[in-house]
Amino acid sequence: MLAQERQHAILEILAQQGGIIKMKDIASQFQVSNETARRDLEVLQDQKLVTRVYGGAILTDRREPLALPHQRGSESAGGNNTRVMIGRAAAELVHDGEVVILASGSTILEVARHLKRLRDLTVLTNSLAVINELIETNFNIYVLGGKLDNNELNMSGAMGVRAIQGIFADKTFIGAGGITFQYGVSDYGSSDAAIRAEMLSRANQTILVAQSDKFGRNTFSLDTPLDQIHTIVSDSALTQEYADGIREMGIELILAQE
Repeated sequence: MLAQERQHAILEILAQQGGIIKMKDIASQFQVSNETARRDLEVLQDQKLVTRVYGGAILTDRREPLALPHQRGSESAGGNNTRVMIGRAAAELVHDGEVVILASGSTILEVARHLKRLRDLTVLTNSLAVINELIETNFNIYVLGGKLDNNELNMSGAMGVRAIQGIFADKTFIGAGGITFQYGVSDYGSSDAAIRAEMLSRANQTILVAQSDKFGRNTFSLDTPLDQIHTIVSDSALTQEYADGIREMGIELILAQE
């Protein structure tokens, strides 16, 4: 089944079962990986058709008929291209010989993909997707262990926190489900909050990568105050209000361009 056909089917399931779906149910029903199910939900969220929540998604409240994925393919591609641009721009901040910590998330995965231009790097991560992406490189890769989250494909808990406490990194990269001036960075789940906090405390520079549509909204779990972020990498659609406010806080802002 093509991705667009599967996304169309996900929308139909959402409409039939009260507007909510779990990622693990998508993976089971369509015989795909959790990572593929997550990408499908992110495509639908880019199109404003669903809203991601921890472990799945809910149908967006729309008064007009749903626009199906094949009718909005260019918009979907645009959302994915934005993540690629942000990942590329963020990866340019990393240099050979550095130690970097990569949290989990689809935009972080794009950062990892663009780091492969380098030759000498030490990477610490709790993301299975990042590990899989970098496994064939010559990088020194350290896996931050703990309890596996089958939905988000990352690891969390005391084991991972202890592992990271003995290191110091040049840069930590984190993603977000939402960002506001009032509450800072929030995400869809809370299971990895402790390890993310430790990631921030163990690096010289914290870099937040997030698409512009993440700004101005809060998601399930409040995570990180904005004053703990040194650099934000987003895209040129970021509102002037947020661009100005971020710079006024003394945070470096990079807006990725094609």
